[in-house]
Amino acid sequence: MRTAGIIAEYNPFHNGHAYHIEQTKKLTGCDRLIVVMSGAFTQRGEPALLDKWTRAKMAMEAGADLVLELPALFAMRPADRFALGGVGLLGSLGLVDMLSFGCEIADVSLLKIMAQTLDEEPPELSRRIHAHLSAGKSFPRARGDALSEVLDVPVEWINSPNTVLALEYIQANNRLPRPMSLCVVRRTNDYHSLEMGEVASASAIRDAVRKGNMDAAYAAMPEKAAQLMQQVGVDGFADPAALDNLLLYRLRGLETEQIARLPDVSEGLEMRIKSKSNQAASRTQLLSMLKCKRYTMARLTRICSYALLGLDRSLVDQYPGPSYARILGFKDSARPLLRDIAATSSVELVSSPMQLEKDKCFMLERRATDLWSLCVKDPALRRAGRDFTQKMLVDYDQLKLD
Repeated sequence: MRTAGIIAEYNPFHNGHAYHIEQTKKLTGCDRLIVVMSGAFTQRGEPALLDKWTRAKMAMEAGADLVLELPALFAMRPADRFALGGVGLLGSLGLVDMLSFGCEIADVSLLKIMAQTLDEEPPELSRRIHAHLSAGKSFPRARGDALSEVLDVPVEWINSPNTVLALEYIQANNRLPRPMSLCVVRRTNDYHSLEMGEVASASAIRDAVRKGNMDAAYAAMPEKAAQLMQQVGVDGFADPAALDNLLLYRLRGLETEQIARLPDVSEGLEMRIKSKSNQAASRTQLLSMLKCKRYTMARLTRICSYALLGLDRSLVDQYPGPSYARILGFKDSARPLLRDIAATSSVELVSSPMQLEKDKCFMLERRATDLWSLCVKDPALRRAGRDFTQKMLVDYDQLKLD
């Protein structure tokens, strides 16, 4: 039995994601497909538009046999930690043969060369990275520009979000005791584009939802995914602005030394955050005040979420990789896959949250889910503790989400 794995956010699930699953099955010839999906918060540090169970159901409707949760400790971190968590989780299962991802560069050989160059960081690359950093660029931008110069590859290829993640996936995969083979599905649409159509980015769909252009959003999604989104309704869509007051209260109440212990805070950024949080009237205004060439908006957004969730470096240090594989949902026909994983996995396969009640990584997960609940208006979704009350998705056609 050949098993393929995908790492995703599905925020929300759209036609491009359906195409990726379809092509993964076609190119790999896999018999089983596992998706490792972020939960309540995304890699940019923002609450996902839809709850994780709805998004998992969308993935299964499109062909995923099993959806596992990427712990928030990795899901809402920079690209290297996101990749480490996703690839590490798939690798720990002991039976995933192929890792599939979308990328603007479909040449696997070129991607491997790029990843190897980054991993080894020869003196010339290091020199150029430092030169770009001295020019005031953020580290991701500096590294991408330097790699473009060293390998003579168009810089727009390297600095696209999917290529950045692809290179991190490859580096993380190379460190596994049993590396997976790679399957690259060429991405054709712009990750940041807000242009709507049958194939549109998740960013464009979220923008359309915010503007109330629901017909355009649904048109860019598979029919079943659109139906699930309609069932959730607008009161079940997360609005990051709902956390504004809580965020400002939290940051204003933290001491500078406490902010300094948040992941990704360095170079005196804690003093800038403390000062600006006392002046800002909203999260958007705070991020605008903090933004500069050295700090990307994604990094700053993540730091805000770390503060809200009480995530500091001590927890990061305790978990170099995922320590469990929590099931969000699976197809009834995939029960043999679960038995195989239980026999081969080096981490615990979790079907009940009670198995993780005292796990510190899962405690963070629970806080993330509960924080997400405050971003929606639907009273049923605002209840705390859903990680314990929401049933795992099985025979999903007959299951109604709580």
